Amino acid sequence: LFLLLPVVLGACGGFMATNQPRFREVLLQGEGPDKILMIDIWGPISNAPMLVPGLGLIPGMTARIRQELEIAYTDPNVRGLMLRINSPGGTLTDSDIIYNALMEFKKTKRVKIIASLGDIAASGAVYVAMAADEIYAHPTTVTGSIGVILPHMDYSGLMKKLGVKSDPITSGDFKDMDSPYRPRTPEEEKMLKNIVKHFHDKFVGVIVKGRAKMSAEGVRAIADGRLLSAEEAEERGLI
Repeated sequence: LFLLLPVVLGACGGFMATNQPRFREVLLQGEGPDKILMIDIWGPISNAPMLVPGLGLIPGMTARIRQELEIAYTDPNVRGLMLRINSPGGTLTDSDIIYNALMEFKKTKRVKIIASLGDIAASGAVYVAMAADEIYAHPTTVTGSIGVILPHMDYSGLMKKLGVKSDPITSGDFKDMDSPYRPRTPEEEKMLKNIVKHFHDKFVGVIVKGRAKMSAEGVRAIADGRLLSAEEAEERGLI
C-alpha cells in the first residue's frame, strides 16, 4: 500500500510555488514489488488551489488526483487503487471529472477500486465513490445527501428598505437570471428547475451504474437530499 505525496518547491519563505509539483512515493505498509495506490479525498471536492503554510500554493484536489492517476498508470506494479474518502461533497463538475478519471483508470489499467468512507461521505463524495467496485464504511459514517442544489439569495426586500435599486442593462431577458437583487420570475424558475433535474438525473444514473444491487427506483427513493447512516446505506445497497 503506497501513497503519492506532492513535493512543492517554494521560494522566499514558501509564498510562491510551482503549479506542477513533483510527487514522491511513500510506502505505508507491505513489501514486495506489487502496489496498491491510496488516494485521499479529504474536504470539499474542488479544484481551488490550497495555500499550505511553508509550501505555498498547491494544486486543487481535482488536478492533484489526475496527476496521481497519470503517474500510477505508468507504474506496471500498481495492481489496485484504494480511495480514502472523508468529504461533505463539492462541485458537480469536479466530482464528475474525478469520477470519470477513476473510471478511465480502472478500465485501461484493468484494476479494481475500493473505497473506504470516513466520518462523512456525502453528495459529490458519493458521486466519486461510485467509481469503486466495493465501498466500505465505518459504522458511524454519515453518507447520502444525493441531489443537486442551485443556491440563490434574494436581497430585493432589504434593498427596498434601504432605498437601493438594481437597474442593469442586459442583452437579453435572461442575462441577469438568478440575480440576487430581484425575485426569480416563474419562467426563470422553470428553466433553472429543468437544469437541476437534468443534473439530478445524471447523478442518479451514475449511482445506478455503480451499484448493481440498486434499481433506478431504489436510488430515487433516497435521492432527495436525505442523509443516511452507514447501516441504512448498507441495507439500501449503496455501500
